[in-house]
Amino acid sequence: MSEPLRWRPPRLVVILAIISAIWLVLPSGIGSAHSSLTDAAPAPDSRLEAAPSAIVLQFNERLENKGFAIQVYDRKGQPVTGDEAALDPDRRAMRLLLPSLSDGSYTVAYHLLSADGHPVRASYVFTVGRTTEANTEYVSASRLHDEHELGKNVPYWIARGLYYVGLLVATGWVGLRAYAPGISDLNRRRYDTFRMLLVGYHLLALLVLAWQDYGKLRVGFDSSERLDLLFGTSIGLSYAIAIPVALLGFWLTGRWRIVDAGWILLVFAAKGFNGHAVGYAAAQLTYILDVLHLTAASLWTGALLGFAIVGVKRLTESDGSDAALLSRAAFIAIAILAVSGLVTAALYTDGFDRLLDSQWGRLMLVKTGAVVLVIMTGACIRRSLRSGKLRRGSTWLLIDGSLFFVIVGITAVFTYLNPLAATGPVFWHEKVEGVHLAAIITPNKAGVSNQFHVSIGGWKSASGKTAAKASAQENEAPRKVTLRLQSINQPEIPPIDVPLAIMQTDGNKLSLYDYNYEAEGNYLSLPGKWKLEVRVQDEKLDEIVTDTTFYSKNEAE
Repeated sequence: MSEPLRWRPPRLVVILAIISAIWLVLPSGIGSAHSSLTDAAPAPDSRLEAAPSAIVLQFNERLENKGFAIQVYDRKGQPVTGDEAALDPDRRAMRLLLPSLSDGSYTVAYHLLSADGHPVRASYVFTVGRTTEANTEYVSASRLHDEHELGKNVPYWIARGLYYVGLLVATGWVGLRAYAPGISDLNRRRYDTFRMLLVGYHLLALLVLAWQDYGKLRVGFDSSERLDLLFGTSIGLSYAIAIPVALLGFWLTGRWRIVDAGWILLVFAAKGFNGHAVGYAAAQLTYILDVLHLTAASLWTGALLGFAIVGVKRLTESDGSDAALLSRAAFIAIAILAVSGLVTAALYTDGFDRLLDSQWGRLMLVKTGAVVLVIMTGACIRRSLRSGKLRRGSTWLLIDGSLFFVIVGITAVFTYLNPLAATGPVFWHEKVEGVHLAAIITPNKAGVSNQFHVSIGGWKSASGKTAAKASAQENEAPRKVTLRLQSINQPEIPPIDVPLAIMQTDGNKLSLYDYNYEAEGNYLSLPGKWKLEVRVQDEKLDEIVTDTTFYSKNEAE
């Protein structure tokens, strides 16, 4: 009997796994977290002639109606008002009215919960008075950069991955009896044993993830607020339903098929409150798509478990209808999975606009590639099944199972990221050859006057062999600092050099940066994608050069 093709498909899986791993760890210059700040008034690190009457912060996703706050502190660390912030009716902006402010530097600190329950905390500085020395701390840049850096959340990604595995294997195995009772009855004792084990694993993984999410939620809130956060937010509602339902799975499932189906829908209904679906503008539509997507994934998982646990030989006995049923169910599930995923992605990214400019979009493409391979593998499984060559240890079944774990791993990460590329104020930090470079563009709107800031840290204390570091030992300031902008959408337009001037700051010894530069003007003349390049030159004309990309939006957006 001829063997199915063995080597080429595994190579495809290895290649896919490598690409997935690379994309998981590569930083996305325009990636963002949940409910990203898209506009702020006054803008971060801006210098105003007159004091503002209010702080207004706008975000790209709906916010929870609990757990949000804005505080404004003066230079002495004292709050300037005891009033509380309020949400706009669309829950995409929050504002805090201010009393009359004197000239000086002020720190805006805010925290919120995305509509999917994930916490966001950040702060920034603005200055009132053109002659006031700026208090440039780049708190926003460092906080936003560190909090959502993928490499620093590996334990959390693992917990999410184990949870998704538990969610799908438990519902997939229970669902097997709902649509294919003959398969579960082939060995009822084995079916019940695995049902208890998988339901238990799902409950344990759910509790671990809930504890980690609660740890994120409770930061910054006193004990009196935590109970309200648990039962008054989407993520709290999700866990309030999911945990009891998961626990009841030990007793409710495995008795009546209609109850099994109802239990699965309850599990997915609870999960739908914990994700981007409830943060989107058309929340009802994306919520339904999310539940449909999970159902299809569960159906596919159940088919995989059927072949792995029940066994190909047992399924193909007599007329082979059981194996054919599983194969057909898996094919339908993957088709629904692909369609629902693409529709959801199109909604989240406004028709795939700027898909490649966010970590979410890049991972989405890898997941799509994995689903394509699943479809190809499924076709080979069905062909082997019809020819009677499919075995328990078949290469095609192993590939299908491997792709399942690849897809679940990607899902664990990208469902926690924001589907939209950030278009708000630019906060960028990078360490190059031991030197910290930071740049801020605010408010980052095309066609209006923007403020540009570049800061350099570690220049005085650096030591090493490069010319830049050698001159740093002599406490010499950089000879020249250049901020260059290049329109990517209009490459025929020559690069624009922003004329930077040294910035007088308060000389905070705790600051990460030794030298600060600023400029103001209408240098972002067009909306769209831009390349930002920073060059730092020492006295020997050696340069440190680094760059990133960002989007500038129209003033009306």
